[in-house]
Parts: sequence; structure tokens; C-alpha cells
Amino acid sequence: MKILIIENEIYLAQSIATKLGELGHVCEMCTSTKDAIKSHNYDVVLLSTNINGQDFHPVIETFKKSIVILMVSYISNDTVSKPLAAGAKDYILKPFMIEELIRKIDHYQDYEKLKTKNNAYEDYLKHTFASVTKDHKHKEISLPIYISSSFQKYADAFAFEHASVKNKSIKFISLANSKAFSEIETLSQNTILYAIDYQTLKKRR
Repeated sequence: MKILIIENEIYLAQSIATKLGELGHVCEMCTSTKDAIKSHNYDVVLLSTNINGQDFHPVIETFKKSIVILMVSYISNDTVSKPLAAGAKDYILKPFMIEELIRKIDHYQDYEKLKTKNNAYEDYLKHTFASVTKDHKHKEISLPIYISSSFQKYADAFAFEHASVKNKSIKFISLANSKAFSEIETLSQNTILYAIDYQTLKKRR
């Protein structure tokens, strides 16, 4: 990853850069927010909120597509609450273990990947179900229900639309899967179960 470290304590910045470099990351350093916003292409921005007289908001706005983690010496509205409200992802309290910083970076990288993947799936489902008639009165429907359709696409569209209207998660399970019932037992009550392949149950008896 390409990481920008914004820190006026040179020794600390060099120490962080060295440790991250040993893990294979490419680090660059600067001591002011004015210098920081001259560049854009960073995966992670480590922003010290201890730099006196600096406005952090331009940095957070410039790197809104990056993972911005605040490095703070104390917690207050100015050092944590306001920057987080402006778009920073998280903060870490100085002094900190480099392992804890890496854990936070990895966590937010995984989150961004999952968000991108989820958005792609949602766009695909919208495109796939765009031609399906949507005249169901979901608010009047109570579960469980059995759906019979000549086309699987119609049942799929109804199930995912119902979950969206009810603002609940949906779990797709094929009863042909040998682990189906063990998966069903682990579902939370706030999750809608969408099960298919009921015809396979007779074959197991």
C-alpha cells in the first residue's frame, strides 16, 4: 500500500515509516497539511492532530477516497470527534503498537473491498430484476410464505425486493446443500431466509 504520514515529529514519522516499510508498504512523509494536499494517490493517510495551527478538514476532504486514520495524543472534539464527523475513518492513541495500526488499516481495507463488492452485487440484481413486474404489497405480507413460479427469476426478484422493503438481511440457501439445515439454525431472527430446492427433501427420506 502507498501510505502518507502527516506528522511534525520527524523522529516519530520516520519510525512509523520504517516499520511499515519493513512490512512492504511504501511510505511518504510531510510535516504540514498544506504540503499534504498537493498529492492525492494514497491508499492510507496517517494524520497527526497534534500539529498546532493546522486545519485538518482540507486533508480529510482531499483524501476522502483513502483510509484516513488520526494519530492523537489526547481525545477531544477537535482531535477526534470533529475529524471523524468530517470523514476520517478512525483514530489511534499515541503511543501505539505498530501491530494495532496495521490491524486498523487491514480492517478498513477489508471493509472498503466488501462495500465495493456489495455495491456491484446490488447493481447486478437491479439490472437482472429490472424487467420483472413489481406490484407486490410487501407491507401486507407476513412470513413464512411459499412461492411457486414458472421462472426462478420471478421468485428471486420477489424475495430480494421483500427483504429490501422490510430493511432486513436475506440469506439464500439451497436445500440441496447437505449443510443447509445447520446454516438455517445459525440465522438470526432479523434475517429473512430464502430457501429453494424443496423438491430435494423427498429424495433424502
